[in-house]
Amino acid sequence: KSDINFLASMEAIPATYRNQISMGLPTEVKAEDITLVGGLNFEKGKIALKTENYTENEAVKALIKKQMESFGKANNTFVKYFPSSTLMFFNVGVKGEGLYNLLSENKEFRNTVSIAKADEVKELFGTFQKDIAMGLINFTMNNAPTFLMYASVKSAAPVQLLYEKKSELGLKRGDDILKLGENEYVYKSKELNLFFGVRNNSLYATNDEMLYKSIDKAVNPSIKDTEFASNIKGKNSAFVINAEAILALPIVKMLSEYGGTQYATAFALVDKIAYVEAVGDPNNNADMVIQLKDKNVNALKQIVNFIKEFAGI
Repeated sequence: KSDINFLASMEAIPATYRNQISMGLPTEVKAEDITLVGGLNFEKGKIALKTENYTENEAVKALIKKQMESFGKANNTFVKYFPSSTLMFFNVGVKGEGLYNLLSENKEFRNTVSIAKADEVKELFGTFQKDIAMGLINFTMNNAPTFLMYASVKSAAPVQLLYEKKSELGLKRGDDILKLGENEYVYKSKELNLFFGVRNNSLYATNDEMLYKSIDKAVNPSIKDTEFASNIKGKNSAFVINAEAILALPIVKMLSEYGGTQYATAFALVDKIAYVEAVGDPNNNADMVIQLKDKNVNALKQIVNFIKEFAGI
């Protein structure tokens, strides 16, 4: 009943690329047996896309089931630590032991992880539980993009192991990992300082010192206060692009004003979008929404009106 229905078969992808996708997977798992079925709708104020995977291959079904056992519903544990102006946000619910079991099915992973270290790696994966959240906080011409990451963990083993094994990481001359406090460290190099550690069973990482000093402190307003916060709660995974926050960046404003007609047109089009979000549910289905600022007019009509305006019709 969608405005546009479609299917996309992996069989249509050239064999070279299919083989890359299937690399390391059991031979009975064939990418060409997977079909993506979807529907696109133009609704009031938004464009909505729904997709689901379809297959009759029992091996593929078993693999998808294992994938679902590796991920769980996200609890939005960390949204209060990310400002509402976060440019891009990713949140996923993880079951560490299930994820390790899934990866252990992959030949490439098994070849990379030696038998001697298998138990150690399994224990490391097992410390991760529930939410992992990552956000792109800021972007400027002068510095590397600012990011923030949190993950729920059972212990501080991941960061302790990283510090203890730093001599095995092949660090470049001048690079080092220094201890700042109990389970708190910084990786220092010429390019960046990466602060990471564990507080209150939360692993964190950021390349911004001000964010490091505010770790484990709620911000106001945060993503918790945004319109899309309720849409991502309880989903296995969610990815959000905050179009309004991106357009508010000084560098983007400068490009729209001085970059010429093409930049001005692109800015005017994106300026109609509030945010873009993609979420995955426990059944391995996905929904994507382009939420427009004008919620009262059908999205397709808004697109047509935009084209007419710039075409001078």
